[in-house]
Amino acid sequence: MTATNKTHDMPAIKPQITLDLNGLASPGPLPSLRRTMRSLEEGQVLLLVSDYPSMENDLYVWAKQTNNQLLFIDRTRPKGFGFYIQKGDQWPVEQSVDVTGYSCPTPVLEASKAMAQVKAGQNIKLISDCKASPVEVNTWIKSTGHKLLGMTQDSRGVYRYYIMK
Repeated sequence: MTATNKTHDMPAIKPQITLDLNGLASPGPLPSLRRTMRSLEEGQVLLLVSDYPSMENDLYVWAKQTNNQLLFIDRTRPKGFGFYIQKGDQWPVEQSVDVTGYSCPTPVLEASKAMAQVKAGQNIKLISDCKASPVEVNTWIKSTGHKLLGMTQDSRGVYRYYIMK
């Protein structure tokens, strides 16, 4: 999910469903979004189009509470914004480690602790907003022999690393 479309500087994300909720006022967009998200599988992406003024803030709160992820916001649409939302996790995880707000090397230190608690072949999810974490996590993975299954970055710069022991 890190490739970009050169013409619009937009990630190359292919939504499975598009939900156009332009014109709906609160709380209209969120119940419709919840219903539609039920039809998606873990890791799939929905494109929500909405012109509701506080939709962006509502989505960040909702996504954090529901383990979904706001991957990208397309602000170039003629009417409303396009919110690319990933449902859940792309890989199953036995343990989730959220170290947002902590600087490096805390993400790697906490990931090491989590890895000690899972069995070989199991996965953890590491969530970090440390700008240096992509380099630090990759270095740590190479030195430990763990496998990076994938990484996403949401529209606010928060990384999710999926790591297999």
